[in-house]
Amino acid sequence: MSTWKDVGAWLSRNGKEGTNLVGSLLTGNIPGAVASAVSWVSGATGYSDPEKALESLQAPNSLALIRLKELSLQNEASIRGHIFEMEKIRLEDEQAQHKETQETIRAGDKADDKFIRWTRPGMSWCGLGLAAAYVINIPDANEMIFYGIMALPYSYMGLREFGKWAQLQSKEKK
Repeated sequence: MSTWKDVGAWLSRNGKEGTNLVGSLLTGNIPGAVASAVSWVSGATGYSDPEKALESLQAPNSLALIRLKELSLQNEASIRGHIFEMEKIRLEDEQAQHKETQETIRAGDKADDKFIRWTRPGMSWCGLGLAAAYVINIPDANEMIFYGIMALPYSYMGLREFGKWAQLQSKEKK
């Protein structure tokens, strides 16, 4: 059973310029953009069922694909606007997620409970000690295992430094 996301994935992979943009709208997460893309594909194929629409688009020498390209060219500004909105929402989500991570880390660094305040640095030091022991005790140490062990110290150092940098930036703006 095909869905509109399947139709969009097929168009994104196999479509030419214009039709692949409609495919990216179908696989997006903005209801208005998806609805617009569904109406364009339905109008081009004559089917409101995603399975029949996909079959129509996949047919050799498909006239539906040509009609969809014509519709996409007529509505190119609207399609690009929808894609811009999808990218904007994705970036806002990533920024909000990063901000939440940073606030959680800062709250842990300022916690009254010593266990909470010392857990991340303690894990980092344990990882650093384990990495040193691994390199010293294993004659032909695997580079990927070493990097895996060093992930905790590296991430801790990076997040701490980013937090300090962000605080400096906010002080400079004031």
